[in-house]
Amino acid sequence: MKRREAIRNIGITAGALAVTPTMLSILQSCTREIQLTWTPELLSEDEAKVLDQLVDLIIPETENIPGAKALNVPMFVDRFVNNASKEEEAYMFKKIAGMFNDNLGISEENPVKKIKTETYDALLAKYLKSSKEQQEAYEEEMEQLTGPEDLDKVSKDALFFTYLSWIRGLSIWGFKTSEEIGKNVLAYLPVPGEQVGCDSLENLTQGRDWSL
Repeated sequence: MKRREAIRNIGITAGALAVTPTMLSILQSCTREIQLTWTPELLSEDEAKVLDQLVDLIIPETENIPGAKALNVPMFVDRFVNNASKEEEAYMFKKIAGMFNDNLGISEENPVKKIKTETYDALLAKYLKSSKEQQEAYEEEMEQLTGPEDLDKVSKDALFFTYLSWIRGLSIWGFKTSEEIGKNVLAYLPVPGEQVGCDSLENLTQGRDWSL
């Protein structure tokens, strides 16, 4: 398994994936289920709780815009990986999720609710805000993988960087493609109008990205 191909398929970068019928059905099901409590399909309950916290910190709620957690993006991440990714990619995501929870020291005596927000913040900063050189080093480590059975040959730091990068990429993508953000926050024009080739984004959309 080539690492760059795997993370491209699973959605590490926002916009890297096409909107397919499978994707639309996942998005629609997550929109219908408006409860903040949800049943994971791939992750365990504790792994899903940690995912909830991570996604909420990656795209938090602001005064005028709902956060990713409120839009059921954690549910979307779990369902996308479970239903739209290759089997080995889903296995790797699930395996690293368990390792990540173990690193947090989660157990019956130390449940998820006892993990402080500062702990999640520190881990996100450590890996996602690491230097370009460090991130390239993590990627080089991941290139050693030939399959999920080789996970023990890679450092936990490289695995956690990859895991958090997957979550960030899928969270941004799921957030931007949700109905609420697509219609009410981004520039929304379902029926294309005239072609304007030379004008600023500020003039055309008041600085907002297009949702379609």
